[in-house]
Amino acid sequence: MNFAGINKVSLVDFDSFLSVTIFVSGCNLRCLFCHNSQLLNKNKSEKIPWIEILNYLKKIKNKIDAVVITGGEPLINNEKELINKIKTIKKLGFLVKLDTNGTNPDLLKKIIDNKLVDYVAMDIKNSFKEYKKISGIKNDSLVEKIKKSKQILIKSNKKINYEFRTTIVKEFHDLKKILEIAKSIKNCQKFVLQKYRYSNGCINHYHEIDEKEIKKIQIKVKRIVPNTIIRGY
Repeated sequence: MNFAGINKVSLVDFDSFLSVTIFVSGCNLRCLFCHNSQLLNKNKSEKIPWIEILNYLKKIKNKIDAVVITGGEPLINNEKELINKIKTIKKLGFLVKLDTNGTNPDLLKKIIDNKLVDYVAMDIKNSFKEYKKISGIKNDSLVEKIKKSKQILIKSNKKINYEFRTTIVKEFHDLKKILEIAKSIKNCQKFVLQKYRYSNGCINHYHEIDEKEIKKIQIKVKRIVPNTIIRGY
């Protein structure tokens, strides 16, 4: 399990909480609009020793509310190692938020059932019929795993707080597709329409939907998922 980065103070990665964000390298998707492309290959990304991260967390444990574990994709790493590190973080008194692409439903369920984290954010890249086109998935079995993770979270309403989020890219997401996503996650706790931002870490250069248009979309999506919010605008 390789750690490739740490954002020592964040106000945006875990709503309502001051957090530290740690980045795990390696991902099993190749999304066309990925903004952390430097983390895709764990053998080529930066490596930060766990002890360095742990020492920092011990130093600030009474000043920060939470730790966000993101990637890359955390759930493709060694299960035992990941769980042990989450437990270590929890013992220090932090809340833990996990970001995932949903491709490992069995481990996700285990983490939820054992109450190892306090919050899960799962990306829904697009409507499921568009998944292979934009995420680099080459077979349907991985899409089915993502659907399974989606259902695990929806059925876990009383066990854990969570959100589904879609990064809105003008070239890939129109109202029809966003409504299809919303229908597929109906009855979920929260749906986040997240702003796409081009940066040096992006694989390709695409465009954002402007704020006025995304607010119009939000109004229609809220008819399906009432707790739909906009983030990043």
